Amino acid sequence: MKHTKKLAGTFLMASLLATTPLWLQHQTMTVQAATNQGQEVKLSPAAEKTLQKLYAIQPELKSMDKKMNGPKNGVYELRFDKGIAPGKMELYAMVGLNATTGALHSYENEQEMQKQNNQPSEAIAKQKSAAFLQKLLGDDFKKYKATQTTKGEWDAVTYTRHEHGVPVFTDRYVVGVNSSSVMYVNTFEGAPLRAASSLFAKPGKVMSKEEVTGKVASLMELTYSAHKKETGKPALKYSLESTGYVNAVTGAEIESASSHKSRYSDAIAVKPGGKKFTVSNADEAAKVLTEEFQIKMDGIALETDTHTPADMKGEGETIYKSKGRDGRVTVYTNNNEVTGFQVRGKVEMASATQHGNKPANAQLSYEQAKEKAVQFLQPYLDSSVNELKIDQTKIMMPSATAYSFSFYALHDGVVVTDQHYLVNVDGQSGEIVNFMDYFTKPTAPFPDKKTAISKEAAAKQFLKDRPAVLGYMFPVQDNKVQAKPTLVYSIDTVSSFLLDAVTGKSFK
Repeated sequence: MKHTKKLAGTFLMASLLATTPLWLQHQTMTVQAATNQGQEVKLSPAAEKTLQKLYAIQPELKSMDKKMNGPKNGVYELRFDKGIAPGKMELYAMVGLNATTGALHSYENEQEMQKQNNQPSEAIAKQKSAAFLQKLLGDDFKKYKATQTTKGEWDAVTYTRHEHGVPVFTDRYVVGVNSSSVMYVNTFEGAPLRAASSLFAKPGKVMSKEEVTGKVASLMELTYSAHKKETGKPALKYSLESTGYVNAVTGAEIESASSHKSRYSDAIAVKPGGKKFTVSNADEAAKVLTEEFQIKMDGIALETDTHTPADMKGEGETIYKSKGRDGRVTVYTNNNEVTGFQVRGKVEMASATQHGNKPANAQLSYEQAKEKAVQFLQPYLDSSVNELKIDQTKIMMPSATAYSFSFYALHDGVVVTDQHYLVNVDGQSGEIVNFMDYFTKPTAPFPDKKTAISKEAAAKQFLKDRPAVLGYMFPVQDNKVQAKPTLVYSIDTVSSFLLDAVTGKSFK
């Protein structure tokens, strides 16, 4: 089995009702060696107990060179290396253990992931994954039920906890297997809590089917698309904007660690300038940057990018990049029209990016940066744009010091999902470090929003194919997973759902 299978297994988690969020993914091991910085790390008794169980499952771990780090964010990171030659070591496995409960956060067996093995059968996949978890969880393993993770393949098995006969949506183990052994174990946010069954209140009176439908209707959002793929014309759509869980008794939305929901700002009135610029070579692109966008290009020259594969570029797109390694400036064009630029510092690693719109050492507030972004953007807005909204949860091309603003044009007060602009503002200097024009011009008039079916009708159509499911989950408050489970209805936010708001038919 190739190493890419582990990555595939990780991506497959996104196809389930919940996924590991970015702020939890940072706890997962990488293949970089952990360092103790001269200090000896001693595991908590609970973590040490789990480590001994792993030794019983994988005895060869005992003979490996072990490095430990943490706990960081409550998780110990363990790396096991084996000797392959005098003075040379090779990664064997990575393990993440919860410092409080001792529970497994992650397990990655690099050696097994590198093996070229045949696809395991259903029986072998279940047998090997169950044997691993049974030894790890003991009697608690009886609480979990196995389901297939990948459609038509058994390279990973998902185990979901059940209490009072219903699933615990965020207490899961995804076990990746090959034909001989377990390759990796990924956990959902509730699993490391090892919550006692006594914490799960038995389901009582819950929302009726009609009440659930009404709640889902309130989460339906009407949006426009300037270009429907099937017809090339504008369309009016319903999409579901939900955290994925609602309290089964009160109907209140509840955040999980994997919730992704657009939260648009109030409408922002703007005065569009309609400015456009065309360039035919790198020198002209550099001139537009300095003279129009006020980007400092001292000592920086651009050249046509010849390294980006053609299939990663849009049709008619040409990219210009700075020469050398002293700073990174990129200009994007489409059929010679400038569609955006990106400015990076001289040294900026991927690990330095931020994802919470909270720049390091910011001198500008969010509101101040937003004002700068709006003032910058107005001259380049399409002449049809008079109002914008910001998707306050969407962060694109982030850097350690920049605020990110994703603006969407409105038509008749409704967001147009493919009329989008990105502006990133450096929170320290106030400089514009990103601008991207994703505006799609419509080829026909927009449908009248008055012709849309009701939200209730849209909700019924949604629930017909994706019924709400009763179960438990562990909510998130202030970016922390709470240990007390809540009885909820799970609403499918993973399967693609776009409903033609005029015809009532689902988009394919």
